Amino acid sequence: MNIRDLFLKSGREDLRKPRFLAYDTVPIQIPNTFLFKDSSESDFKKVIEFSEYEILDFLFSKVDFKEIIFEELGLPKNNIKVLQQVKQPLISNSSLKPGDLDLVLYRKDAIKKAIAIEAKCIKAKTLPNGEVVLNKEKNVTKGISQVNEYLQFGFHRTFLLIILLDDGQYIKGFNQFFRNTDLSGSTKLFNQNILQNLHRDVGLLYLKVNQITGKSILQSGKISLLTAKMAKKKKQKKTTTNAISSLLLD
Repeated sequence: MNIRDLFLKSGREDLRKPRFLAYDTVPIQIPNTFLFKDSSESDFKKVIEFSEYEILDFLFSKVDFKEIIFEELGLPKNNIKVLQQVKQPLISNSSLKPGDLDLVLYRKDAIKKAIAIEAKCIKAKTLPNGEVVLNKEKNVTKGISQVNEYLQFGFHRTFLLIILLDDGQYIKGFNQFFRNTDLSGSTKLFNQNILQNLHRDVGLLYLKVNQITGKSILQSGKISLLTAKMAKKKKQKKTTTNAISSLLLD
Protein backbone atom coordinates (compact mmCIF):
# COMPACT_ATOMS: atom_id res chain seq x y z
CA MET A 1 0.00 0.00 0.00
CA ASN A 2 1.57 3.33 -1.05
CA ILE A 3 1.37 6.70 0.69
CA ARG A 4 -1.55 7.99 -1.34
CA ASP A 5 -3.60 4.84 -0.70
CA LEU A 6 -3.08 5.24 3.03
CA PHE A 7 -4.34 8.80 2.93
CA LEU A 8 -7.35 7.80 0.86
CA LYS A 9 -8.08 5.16 3.48
CA SER A 10 -8.01 7.83 6.19
CA GLY A 11 -10.64 9.87 4.36
CA ARG A 12 -8.58 12.25 2.24
CA GLU A 13 -9.74 12.37 -1.37
CA ASP A 14 -8.32 15.72 -2.50
CA LEU A 15 -4.74 14.60 -2.96
CA ARG A 16 -2.35 15.38 -5.78
CA LYS A 17 -0.80 12.44 -7.56
CA PRO A 18 2.55 11.37 -6.06
CA ARG A 19 5.78 11.71 -8.00
CA PHE A 20 8.09 8.72 -8.33
CA LEU A 21 11.76 8.21 -9.07
CA ALA A 22 13.51 4.83 -9.37
CA TYR A 23 17.23 4.53 -9.95
CA ASP A 24 19.97 1.91 -10.18
CA THR A 25 23.67 2.22 -10.87
CA VAL A 26 26.06 -0.63 -11.65
CA PRO A 27 29.50 -0.90 -13.21
CA ILE A 28 29.27 -1.70 -16.92
CA GLN A 29 30.30 -5.30 -17.46
CA ILE A 30 30.90 -7.05 -20.76
CA PRO A 31 28.97 -8.90 -22.11
CA ASN A 32 26.06 -8.54 -19.61
CA THR A 33 24.94 -5.79 -17.26
CA PHE A 34 21.79 -6.21 -15.13
CA LEU A 35 19.87 -3.40 -13.44
CA PHE A 36 17.70 -3.77 -10.29
CA LYS A 37 19.30 -7.10 -9.49
CA ASP A 38 18.89 -8.50 -5.97
CA SER A 39 22.14 -8.76 -4.07
CA SER A 40 23.31 -10.24 -0.80
CA GLU A 41 25.70 -7.38 -0.11
CA SER A 42 25.64 -6.22 3.50
CA ASP A 43 28.71 -4.02 3.87
CA PHE A 44 26.89 -0.70 3.61
CA LYS A 45 24.65 1.58 5.64
CA LYS A 46 21.01 0.56 5.33
CA VAL A 47 18.47 3.26 4.56
CA ILE A 48 16.99 3.12 8.07
CA GLU A 49 20.44 3.89 9.51
CA PHE A 50 20.59 7.31 7.82
CA SER A 51 20.03 10.41 9.93
CA GLU A 52 17.81 13.24 8.71
CA TYR A 53 20.82 15.29 7.71
CA GLU A 54 22.48 12.38 5.91
CA ILE A 55 19.40 11.47 3.88
CA LEU A 56 18.84 15.11 2.92
CA ASP A 57 22.48 15.39 1.82
CA PHE A 58 22.04 12.31 -0.34
CA LEU A 59 18.71 13.37 -1.84
CA PHE A 60 19.84 16.85 -2.79
CA SER A 61 22.95 15.42 -4.41
CA LYS A 62 20.66 13.74 -6.97
CA VAL A 63 19.69 15.97 -9.88
CA ASP A 64 16.56 13.90 -10.61
CA PHE A 65 15.30 14.29 -7.05
CA LYS A 66 15.87 18.04 -7.05
CA GLU A 67 13.88 18.29 -10.25
CA ILE A 68 10.81 16.51 -8.84
CA ILE A 69 10.74 18.37 -5.51
CA PHE A 70 11.36 21.74 -7.19
CA GLU A 71 8.54 21.04 -9.64
CA GLU A 72 6.24 19.94 -6.81
CA LEU A 73 6.96 23.21 -4.99
CA GLY A 74 6.45 25.27 -8.14
CA LEU A 75 10.12 26.22 -8.45
CA PRO A 76 12.24 26.27 -11.61
CA LYS A 77 14.80 23.51 -12.11
CA ASN A 78 17.71 25.93 -12.10
CA ASN A 79 18.89 28.91 -10.09
CA ILE A 80 17.72 27.41 -6.77
CA LYS A 81 19.80 27.67 -3.61
CA VAL A 82 19.41 24.89 -1.02
CA LEU A 83 20.62 25.53 2.53
CA GLN A 84 20.68 22.94 5.32
CA GLN A 85 20.83 23.31 9.12
CA VAL A 86 20.53 27.08 8.86
CA LYS A 87 21.21 29.11 11.98
CA GLN A 88 22.66 32.61 11.85
CA PRO A 89 21.73 35.12 10.64
CA LEU A 90 18.17 33.78 10.29
CA ILE A 91 18.17 32.55 13.89
CA SER A 92 19.86 35.27 15.92
CA ASN A 93 18.94 33.90 19.36
CA SER A 94 20.23 30.34 19.81
CA SER A 95 18.20 29.90 23.01
CA LEU A 96 14.93 30.08 21.09
CA LYS A 97 13.21 27.17 19.38
CA PRO A 98 13.80 25.91 16.74
CA GLY A 99 17.57 25.66 17.15
CA ASP A 100 18.04 25.57 13.39
CA LEU A 101 16.10 25.40 10.14
CA ASP A 102 16.45 22.02 8.42
CA LEU A 103 16.03 23.33 4.88
CA VAL A 104 15.72 26.74 3.26
CA LEU A 105 15.11 26.90 -0.50
CA TYR A 106 14.92 30.01 -2.63
CA ARG A 107 15.39 31.33 -6.13
CA LYS A 108 18.51 33.44 -6.26
CA ASP A 109 16.56 36.10 -8.13
CA ALA A 110 13.53 35.94 -5.80
CA ILE A 111 14.80 35.68 -2.23
CA LYS A 112 11.63 37.29 -0.91
CA LYS A 113 9.82 34.05 -1.75
CA ALA A 114 11.91 31.61 0.28
CA ILE A 115 10.62 28.24 1.50
CA ALA A 116 11.45 26.86 4.97
CA ILE A 117 11.13 23.12 5.61
CA GLU A 118 11.24 21.12 8.84
CA ALA A 119 12.19 17.47 8.16
CA LYS A 120 11.45 14.46 10.36
CA CYS A 121 12.34 10.82 9.65
CA ILE A 122 10.18 7.77 10.35
CA LYS A 123 11.85 4.38 9.92
CA ALA A 124 10.14 1.21 8.69
CA LYS A 125 11.46 -2.26 7.95
CA THR A 126 10.03 -5.57 6.79
CA LEU A 127 11.94 -8.49 8.31
CA PRO A 128 12.64 -11.71 6.36
CA ASN A 129 9.72 -13.38 8.21
CA GLY A 130 7.34 -10.62 7.09
CA GLU A 131 7.16 -8.84 10.45
CA VAL A 132 6.92 -5.06 10.22
CA VAL A 133 9.06 -2.88 12.50
CA LEU A 134 8.21 0.83 12.71
CA ASN A 135 10.30 3.34 14.68
CA LYS A 136 10.34 7.07 15.34
CA GLU A 137 6.58 7.60 14.89
CA LYS A 138 6.73 10.20 17.66
CA ASN A 139 8.73 12.36 15.27
CA VAL A 140 5.46 13.30 13.57
CA THR A 141 4.25 15.07 16.72
CA LYS A 142 7.68 16.64 17.27
CA GLY A 143 7.77 17.85 13.69
CA ILE A 144 4.37 19.51 13.97
CA SER A 145 5.44 21.38 17.09
CA GLN A 146 8.74 22.49 15.59
CA VAL A 147 7.44 23.54 12.18
CA ASN A 148 4.73 25.66 13.80
CA GLU A 149 7.60 27.56 15.46
CA TYR A 150 9.02 28.31 12.00
CA LEU A 151 6.19 30.75 11.38
CA GLN A 152 7.81 33.34 13.64
CA PHE A 153 10.41 33.90 10.92
CA GLY A 154 7.80 34.83 8.34
CA PHE A 155 8.97 32.87 5.31
CA HIS A 156 6.99 33.05 2.09
CA ARG A 157 6.04 29.37 2.54
CA THR A 158 6.60 26.83 5.31
CA PHE A 159 6.36 23.02 5.12
CA LEU A 160 6.68 19.95 7.31
CA LEU A 161 8.46 17.17 5.42
CA ILE A 162 7.90 13.68 6.81
CA ILE A 163 10.53 11.31 5.41
CA LEU A 164 9.69 7.60 5.47
CA LEU A 165 12.84 5.50 5.31
CA ASP A 166 11.67 2.05 4.22
CA ASP A 167 13.85 -1.06 4.14
CA GLY A 168 11.78 -3.39 1.98
CA GLN A 169 14.56 -5.49 0.49
CA TYR A 170 13.28 -8.72 2.08
CA ILE A 171 9.82 -8.50 0.50
CA LYS A 172 10.63 -11.10 -2.13
CA GLY A 173 7.09 -11.93 -3.24
CA PHE A 174 6.71 -8.76 -5.27
CA ASN A 175 8.34 -6.91 -8.12
CA GLN A 176 11.05 -4.69 -6.65
CA PHE A 177 9.13 -1.52 -7.44
CA PHE A 178 6.29 -2.67 -5.15
CA ARG A 179 8.41 -3.60 -2.14
CA ASN A 180 6.69 -1.26 0.28
CA THR A 181 6.53 -2.04 3.99
CA ASP A 182 2.88 -2.35 5.02
CA LEU A 183 2.17 0.78 7.07
CA SER A 184 -1.61 0.37 7.17
CA GLY A 185 -1.41 -0.49 10.88
CA SER A 186 0.10 2.87 11.79
CA THR A 187 -2.32 5.33 13.36
CA LYS A 188 0.20 8.15 13.81
CA LEU A 189 1.56 8.56 10.29
CA PHE A 190 -1.66 9.06 8.37
CA ASN A 191 -4.60 10.69 10.14
CA GLN A 192 -6.64 13.86 10.13
CA ASN A 193 -5.15 15.03 13.45
CA ILE A 194 -1.88 15.79 11.70
CA LEU A 195 -3.52 18.38 9.48
CA GLN A 196 -5.63 19.70 12.35
CA ASN A 197 -2.58 20.22 14.58
CA LEU A 198 -0.51 21.85 11.86
CA HIS A 199 -0.93 25.61 11.69
CA ARG A 200 -3.28 26.45 8.83
CA ASP A 201 -0.46 28.22 6.96
CA VAL A 202 1.92 25.23 7.07
CA GLY A 203 2.09 22.69 4.23
CA LEU A 204 2.68 18.95 4.57
CA LEU A 205 4.89 16.78 2.34
CA TYR A 206 5.51 13.05 2.54
CA LEU A 207 8.73 11.69 1.06
CA LYS A 208 9.38 7.95 0.96
CA VAL A 209 12.84 6.51 0.31
CA ASN A 210 12.72 2.75 -0.38
CA GLN A 211 15.59 0.32 -0.21
CA ILE A 212 14.19 -2.21 -2.68
CA THR A 213 17.24 -4.45 -3.21
CA GLY A 214 20.18 -5.72 -1.22
CA LYS A 215 22.26 -2.85 -2.56
CA SER A 216 23.05 0.44 -0.88
CA ILE A 217 20.43 3.17 -1.21
CA LEU A 218 23.24 5.24 -2.71
CA GLN A 219 23.23 2.88 -5.68
CA SER A 220 19.67 1.61 -6.03
CA GLY A 221 16.28 2.61 -4.70
CA LYS A 222 12.91 4.25 -5.18
CA ILE A 223 11.77 7.70 -4.09
CA SER A 224 8.18 8.94 -3.96
CA LEU A 225 6.88 12.39 -3.04
CA LEU A 226 3.33 13.34 -2.09
CA THR A 227 1.85 16.70 -1.15
CA ALA A 228 -0.80 16.20 1.53
CA LYS A 229 -1.34 19.93 1.96
CA MET A 230 0.05 22.98 0.17
CA ALA A 231 1.48 25.79 2.26
CA LYS A 232 -0.17 29.19 2.24
CA LYS A 233 1.80 31.84 0.38
CA LYS A 234 2.52 34.86 2.55
CA LYS A 235 4.39 38.11 2.24
CA GLN A 236 7.83 37.34 3.61
CA LYS A 237 9.15 39.33 6.56
CA LYS A 238 11.71 41.93 5.55
CA THR A 239 14.09 40.79 8.31
CA THR A 240 14.11 37.27 6.85
CA THR A 241 14.70 38.56 3.33
CA ASN A 242 17.56 40.74 4.58
CA ALA A 243 19.10 37.76 6.42
CA ILE A 244 19.01 35.68 3.24
CA SER A 245 20.56 38.58 1.31
CA SER A 246 23.46 38.61 3.75
CA LEU A 247 24.01 34.89 3.10
CA LEU A 248 24.37 35.60 -0.62
CA LEU A 249 27.27 37.91 0.17
CA ASP A 250 29.23 35.20 2.02
